[in-house]
Amino acid sequence: MNGKKQLIIDIHTHIYPVALARRAMKVAGREHDDASKLPIRENLLDRMKEEDVFLSVIQPVVTKPANQTDVNRFAREVMRPNLLSFGGLHPDCDHVIEEIEKLKDMGMAGINFHPPFQQVDLTEERYQDMWRHINHLRFPVLIHCGSARMERPFDLYPSGVEKLIRYLPDVPVILAHMGGRSMEPKEGESLANLPENVFLDTAMSAERQDPADFFRIASEFGPDRVLFGSDFPYGSEKAAIAYIRNSAFSEAEKAMMLGGNALRILGDQIRRR
Repeated sequence: MNGKKQLIIDIHTHIYPVALARRAMKVAGREHDDASKLPIRENLLDRMKEEDVFLSVIQPVVTKPANQTDVNRFAREVMRPNLLSFGGLHPDCDHVIEEIEKLKDMGMAGINFHPPFQQVDLTEERYQDMWRHINHLRFPVLIHCGSARMERPFDLYPSGVEKLIRYLPDVPVILAHMGGRSMEPKEGESLANLPENVFLDTAMSAERQDPADFFRIASEFGPDRVLFGSDFPYGSEKAAIAYIRNSAFSEAEKAMMLGGNALRILGDQIRRR
């Protein structure tokens, strides 16, 4: 790196209010008594400092329409110069178009969806106006792909993304967990038919994806379309960074994945901070 600090942007993290942090870990099956490992802002900032992470992006999940306001109010309050947040959006909330406008006015960097936790099928035609408005506002989108330790009807994989991506031609669409490859991959799924505005993030790859599979998928899809994501606190920033650095990609390709690609997507939001 020629003595220069490498730009690292973590596109995929989660934090919660202190009162909910322990419950969040219990729900995820990771309950413990170590306060330093709770998913709260201070602990995320500590991990970022330890690993020289320049910026982390919080990905709030609105699991029920009734939680729309509270979840995003918290996300807005915890933002700092080195912490951006996407807004959470439940597709079935009242006045969804107005809620998208609110997220834009709040300065959110994009919109996050988690189909299994939200229990929605994002490919349904009734959501097309929502997608079109997100595209109109040029809002980046991140979507959880793969399973999530629960009933499977709402799992989303690339074949499902192909059905909704036609409404989002002008915005970056980030498929978490390498498009589902690091969350119990589904046989027969392919990334080959996805357009150039679709990206992948590496959340949970260090913990759950064979390095050879990661190298193959990222090489075929293009290192310029892969974003570093740790899935903090469920994944480790340290392990996720090492996973990319220890891969067989060139140093230039590793730099793109660790921060350069995210900077292309979030550059305007970062410069405004």
